[in-house]
Amino acid sequence: MKRFASRRGERGFALIIVLWMLGILALLITALVAGARQEARLSITLRAEAVDRAAADAVLSSVILDVLRGSALPSGPWQVGAVHVSVGLEDLSGRMNPNLASARMLEALLLQLGVPSDRAQNLAAAIVDWRTPGLVPSPHGAKAAQYRAAGLTYGPPGRPFENLDEIGFVLGMTPRLLALMKPHLTLWSTSDPDPTFADAVVLTALRDAGVPPFASNRGTARVIAITAIASQPDAPRVVRRAVIRFGYSPDGRAWRVLVWDSGEAEPE
Repeated sequence: MKRFASRRGERGFALIIVLWMLGILALLITALVAGARQEARLSITLRAEAVDRAAADAVLSSVILDVLRGSALPSGPWQVGAVHVSVGLEDLSGRMNPNLASARMLEALLLQLGVPSDRAQNLAAAIVDWRTPGLVPSPHGAKAAQYRAAGLTYGPPGRPFENLDEIGFVLGMTPRLLALMKPHLTLWSTSDPDPTFADAVVLTALRDAGVPPFASNRGTARVIAITAIASQPDAPRVVRRAVIRFGYSPDGRAWRVLVWDSGEAEPE
């Protein structure tokens, strides 16, 4: 009788072990299935992003060719297979380059943005001093000594601005004012703003600064930023942006890619 009870106990224990093993196997299978589904979704998403990126790049290339041919620029969306691509173009030739603009031109821009006269004069001179080599400040400007007197641990590097955000370090600049300036600035232009493509703020600043002659800079390079936003159902959108300089280049080409990457803001 005791032996029979012992065998029943062994069978019960073995059954419990089998049930535990089955439970563990079920959990493993569930985890494997979930992992496979997640990898499948990720694969589908990556494939869709790759397709969107290729479609956006194709549209950017097509728009560049249209500009070179002098064709009318696209006003509506593009359809590349199942991918919907919207295109935005912005001519940067009418913007002011803080690495090239004179103090008078920068002061006129600041005045148009509502900066008081004395502060506009000082800020414009400080921007020019930031990019200009040397230790001696220009009239109303600022070099290392003025930055130290203001309690700052840095000073002007004496080289061109590498990006527009760097202007935020200029003595007297504030984040709010820099945000107001940015839509009227670019580092890609190679000459004074072209009035043909300038906005009202820059146009008025050019007039007030007495920039001669007040006419289109025909023959100079034209810089255009092209943004392509590609999307398709059940897939994240892809943004591709190119900044192209159209005009003569030293290698004889009629255009040059300055930036070609992802992002909606101007690459600076």
